[in-house]
Formats: sequence, structure tokens, C-alpha cells
Amino acid sequence: TDRLEVVNRAKMGATVTKGLSLVEHDVQRGMDARWALVAYGGNDSDFDWEAIAAAPEQEHLPHTVLPEFIEKLRCAVQELASAGVQPVLMTLPPIDGQRYFQFISRRADGGSILRWLGDVGRIYRHQELYSDAVAALALTEGLPLIDVRRQFLPMRDLPRYIAADGIHLTMTGYRCLFDTLAGWIRERL
Repeated sequence: TDRLEVVNRAKMGATVTKGLSLVEHDVQRGMDARWALVAYGGNDSDFDWEAIAAAPEQEHLPHTVLPEFIEKLRCAVQELASAGVQPVLMTLPPIDGQRYFQFISRRADGGSILRWLGDVGRIYRHQELYSDAVAALALTEGLPLIDVRRQFLPMRDLPRYIAADGIHLTMTGYRCLFDTLAGWIRERL
């Protein structure tokens, strides 16, 4: 059976901007890989909730606005492809917007945040825009896509897979994510 070495380049809190610089750095150093899983969007789609709570009447932008997110993601995958590495995109696991709202409301005024949001469901919908943008980019660029979100959404007990903060996965959730990624790889070996 084939052995596979996995090199994890994930960085806590990283956005696609950090990801693009990592890709550029790795490509410049001479990257030797068959595939590169490019998985961004969760941190990009998030907001500075304390700033929103302090001034809910003002406009607030996510850490990476959607057009910039798409462009930097496109640059990262093109950079990888030009180095002979097959980029593979991944949709985002779903979040629990209600739990995330409760989590951020412990550190900032939830009433002000809710005034800015309009409704709590907007948290989920906004994150889904980024996941959908990843899927659309995979389609337009003809890239492989691991549709992680599709594995989670039909689950009857989905809350069991999402941590108390509403955005990270539980160990059970990470096992499902790992199994989804491993299944994709197994089919190609």
C-alpha cells in the first residue's frame, strides 16, 4: 500500500492573505508535493466583534472582503499549479450561528452586535458565502473540490459535531473531517 506524508501548514487564525504568502514562500523554496489542500474562508469571513459592539451603526467589513478572498485564493491555486502541485479546494464545515453569537456576546455587547447583524442567522449565511465562493472557484478553475460541508449538513445530530463556540469542530467533528479528506485521497491512490 502507498504511504503518504502529510505536511500541515495550517496556522491558527490564518486568513487567505497569510495562506498566499505561505504558498509563495513554499513554491519559491521548491515545493515537492502531489496535492496541496487549500482550505481558507472561516477566519476570512469573521468580523471584529468588539468593534461592531462599540459602533453598531457603522459599516464593518470582515477580515477579508469576499472579492479579495476570491482573488487571493485564485492566486494561491495558480501559484501551486505553476509549480506542478495539484491544488485541491475544500468547502467550509458549517458553523452554528446561534452558538457563535452567544460565544461572542460573552466578550462584547450582544445587543449592539444583534442590532448590527439584523438577525443571528446572518452569521451562518455570511460564512456560507465564503464556502460557496470556494466551490465556485473550484468549478471555474477546473480544480478538485472536497465538499466537506455536504458531509455535515445532512446530519441529524449536527450540533454534536460543532464545538460550544459555534465555529470549531468537536473531536467527533474533526474525525468526520479527517475521514472525508482521507476518503478523497484513498480514491486517488
